[in-house]
Amino acid sequence: MAGAPAREPGPVNALMPETVERISSSSAVSFEDSWYDITSPEHFWMEWRRRATLAFFRRLGLPLDAPLRVLDVGGGHGVLRSQLEAATPWTVDLCDLNLRALQAGASARGRSLLYDVFERAEAVRRDYDAVLLFDVIEHIQEPTPFVAAAADHLRPGGWLLINVPAMNAFFSTYDTVIGHFRRYDEGSLAAELAPLPLELVATRHWGVSLIPVLAARRALLGNRVPMAEERAGIVRTGCQPPNPLSDALLRLAMVVETSMLPVSPYGASLLAAARKR
Repeated sequence: MAGAPAREPGPVNALMPETVERISSSSAVSFEDSWYDITSPEHFWMEWRRRATLAFFRRLGLPLDAPLRVLDVGGGHGVLRSQLEAATPWTVDLCDLNLRALQAGASARGRSLLYDVFERAEAVRRDYDAVLLFDVIEHIQEPTPFVAAAADHLRPGGWLLINVPAMNAFFSTYDTVIGHFRRYDEGSLAAELAPLPLELVATRHWGVSLIPVLAARRALLGNRVPMAEERAGIVRTGCQPPNPLSDALLRLAMVVETSMLPVSPYGASLLAAARKR
C-alpha cells in the first residue's frame, strides 16, 4: 500500500529491519500505520489472499517454477513479497513511499526501494516480467495515471497483477480510515484499465465467505468521517478477529472455500490480470 511520511522506524510485526535504497522521497498519503502492526503473514486474511493469489496465478499459467523478476508496487512491509519468494523462485523487488514499513520488511532476494513509480527512474529497470498492484489502487484518488506509471516498468508482454477490495455497497468507516477511496467490481476495475496499453486477461473474486464480515463491519462502524483518536481502534475492530474462536472460524472458512470453491461470482476481494501490449 502507498505510504506515509518518513519517521523513525518502530516495530511492525517484529520483523527485522533491512537496507532500503532511497531513490525517491517519502510522500504523505492517507493511511493508518497501525494496520501494519496487526497484519503479519500469519494473519488469516494475509494467508487467505496468498492461497487465492497462487491459485489464480496457476489458472493463468504463470510460471511459478521460473526465476521471474517482479516489482511489488506499494507493497508496504513486504508480506506478499515474502509469501511469493517462499512459494516460487521469483525475485520480488519491493517499492513503497512509507520508509517505516520498508525498514520493517523481512530479508528477501529482491531489493527494497523507497521509490515513486511516476519517476520512472533509470535505477529501477523497466523490464520486469510482472508488476504487482495488490491492495494499492483503491488508495489512489485518480488511479489510471498511477497504473500507467506502474505498468511502464513491465517488459512487452509482461503481466500486471492486481488485487482490490470488492463490493462498494459495503464501504465503511474502516475503508476511510485505511485510505480507501472506493471498492471495486469487475466493471469499474476494467474501466480503470481501459485507457491503457493493457489487455485485461482474467478476473477472479475471492473471499465469498467474508461477505457477512463486510456486512457486519459496515453495520458496526457505519460510514462516516472518524475523529483522529478513533482511527487505531477502528483499524483493530475492522481487521483483527475479536477472539480466538472468531479467528478459528475464519480460518476454517478459508480452508473450505479455497479447497472446494476455487471460482466464485462474488467475493470480498477481486483479483485481475492484464498483459502489456
